[in-house]
Amino acid sequence: MLLKPSPFKLYYSSDFYTIKVDRGNNLLLAEWQRPVNKDEMVAGGTKLYEALRDTGITRAVANAERLVMLDTVTKEWMSTTFYELLSQTSLQKLARVLPNSLFSKLALEAVATRAEAQNINRFEFKNFSSQTEALLWINQ
Repeated sequence: MLLKPSPFKLYYSSDFYTIKVDRGNNLLLAEWQRPVNKDEMVAGGTKLYEALRDTGITRAVANAERLVMLDTVTKEWMSTTFYELLSQTSLQKLARVLPNSLFSKLALEAVATRAEAQNINRFEFKNFSSQTEALLWINQ
């Protein structure tokens, strides 16, 4: 699928999280700018939910390459509340770009696996090691 030339518009930006939306191509790009604490994770995750809810976009790339240590409470919120929120939107495909660190990668994979086991998410997702790979898959 070829992307139509359509610029991304900034939906949300903070020192820790950025969300850009391309309505013409039905695509959202979210990127963590640095490691975050639980409050920042909740704030960013809620903004992602709001962006998907308000735009009706069905395809998203979530870049978490800069996330490192996540505490237990944050992982719990992500595997339950966060995935439940995303499932209340029109999201159909989510490409996740994971950190290079094996420990961080495993922690984020465990969050998604736990959400899947609880039958919370209603969208397809796949993990990637680069933004380029994620974009190739999301555009299939």
